[in-house]
Formats: sequence, structure tokens, C-alpha cells
Amino acid sequence: MQCMLKGVCSQCLQWQIDPATGKRTKAVFACSWQDQPLDMPDYDSLQERLAQNRLSEHLTNLWLEHLFATNKIARV
Repeated sequence: MQCMLKGVCSQCLQWQIDPATGKRTKAVFACSWQDQPLDMPDYDSLQERLAQNRLSEHLTNLWLEHLFATNKIARV
């Protein structure tokens, strides 16, 4: 948590959708508004952001599996 919940790092930036119209209304910092209604976040946008990290997460998992297998490291 680099910004200490001040909304300056923009890692938690997400769009909100107006439940009545279904259109994007504004971008908010989710860290500073953790109690927003569940029908307001744009979940499609969040899913797209998560998908951007899939390749690096997969490669990291493969590398860790290799390290655990070759160095006899105990899993905790």
C-alpha cells in the first residue's frame, strides 16, 4: 500500500457505473471509498485490469515452482 489510503498512487482507481442508466459516471479511488455500494463499480473494467497481470503472474508461479523443485525449499 504505497499511498497509505490517500489515493495518490492510482493503483486502486476504478470506474463507477450509475445503476439507473448503466453508464460510467466517474472514476474513484477505491482505497479512500471502501464502503461504496456494490452495484456502482464497473466490474468489467476491473476484470480487464486484472487480466493485464495474468502473464506475469503465471511466469512468476512457474519460476517459484522451479525454485521449490530444484532447491528443496520447504513450503510454509
